Amino acid sequence: MDSVKRRRQDIVSWAHSKVPSLESFTSLLKFLVEKKFIILFVLAALVLLFFFWAYIKTLVVMVFFIILAAFSMIYNRWIKVSVGVEFIMLGLVVTSVVFGRLPGLIVGLVGLFLAEVISERFTYSTFVSFIGIAVVGLTAPNVFHWMDGSVTATGIIMTLLYNAIIIPGYLLLGSNLGRSALFVVTHIIFNVWVFSFIAPLLVRILM
Repeated sequence: MDSVKRRRQDIVSWAHSKVPSLESFTSLLKFLVEKKFIILFVLAALVLLFFFWAYIKTLVVMVFFIILAAFSMIYNRWIKVSVGVEFIMLGLVVTSVVFGRLPGLIVGLVGLFLAEVISERFTYSTFVSFIGIAVVGLTAPNVFHWMDGSVTATGIIMTLLYNAIIIPGYLLLGSNLGRSALFVVTHIIFNVWVFSFIAPLLVRILM
């Protein structure tokens, strides 16, 4: 019985003891340096960055624009009037012209979906906006090329195209004409400003 009790105490003592070299962050670093693991880790990280930097950069930018888009319409929780202040179009167009159609579509569609859910305004009529987002994402790279690489002109044209697509759909589904007109006017004005002052700087940084 004494041996069993002693063995149990040994197990309990072992279970609550600290793992060697993992007592603290400093001891972990010391262990890695001593074992040369940290050097191998850094080298491996540098190799991965070298070969996959383009993919990592694309993913980081996509996540940034999705988060920006998702929270850009949160004011709709409290302001029930439809105004066109959002950063979904910015992320959609910039990502599409810099990284391609697929990343742009993902940013636009996921950003819009999260924005509508977060602002608690997701309805069946929202699918009209998804159609507009898809068309913009697919055509933006071509328009960017036709506009000689002007993201300002591209963004404004895409904003006009988007509104031309969604407004008839929303009106057919019973949206109020006055509210729809207010959205169109504010959306165009806001995005003219965004694509004139913010988008060119972002494109210069990312390209």
